[in-house]
Amino acid sequence: MTSAQRDACPYCGWPDRAEPFQVVSRHGTAAGHTVWTRCGCGSLQVRVVDACGMRVLSRSGRG
Repeated sequence: MTSAQRDACPYCGWPDRAEPFQVVSRHGTAAGHTVWTRCGCGSLQVRVVDACGMRVLSRSGRG
């Protein structure tokens, strides 16, 4: 299973669909937005928000 297929942070269980603990940066793209967020446990996440919705593409280990 890839990180993009999970429904929650594998380190603390915070739901991916919930508000992130902290938005680090947000960048507009032709298709939507790329949003770098930090989970409450410190894991850095790359989220894509587009016409298909929101999905976590990648996440780091705990910070």
